[in-house]
Amino acid sequence: MVTSSILSPADCTPQTLADFEKLVIEAGTVDPQGLTQRIRDASRLLFLRESNGELVGVGALKHPLLSYRAKVFAKARATSAPDEYCVELGWVAVAKSHQGRGLSRRIVGQLISLTENENVFATTRADARAMRFAVEYGFKPAGKPYPSGRGYDLVLYLCNARRASGASVT
Repeated sequence: MVTSSILSPADCTPQTLADFEKLVIEAGTVDPQGLTQRIRDASRLLFLRESNGELVGVGALKHPLLSYRAKVFAKARATSAPDEYCVELGWVAVAKSHQGRGLSRRIVGQLISLTENENVFATTRADARAMRFAVEYGFKPAGKPYPSGRGYDLVLYLCNARRASGASVT
């Protein structure tokens, strides 16, 4: 059985952070330069583990600087304002041995549930399966695909805040 935990990077051991980073790098979609610090700067990290402790999936919520957001939105030629999307969903990665089991959907769903009152953005490869199901969570492509600098195009996805109607937010 696969279980999940969501932690602040400050609450993770150095080994847990290293395992998170390793799985993200194995996915091959992130520049490893500076990744260690970017992981430590994330807001929340999600870990999916098998009952034997094997890490099989990860994802994160980040609060990148406006300068980074502006660069991404400009590259995508998005018409939405980057200062309205302060949270980034990223580093969604599933071990090759566990792909095709709906774990990416689970990662995105659990992380998005933490962002009820916030606008969220994400980027992924233009050909990635990862965001196909994201429409279930309110993500929509924005702008145009743009070169990643790593040999493939990226697509910007935006998800507007989902405010609970009549429910109290705790």
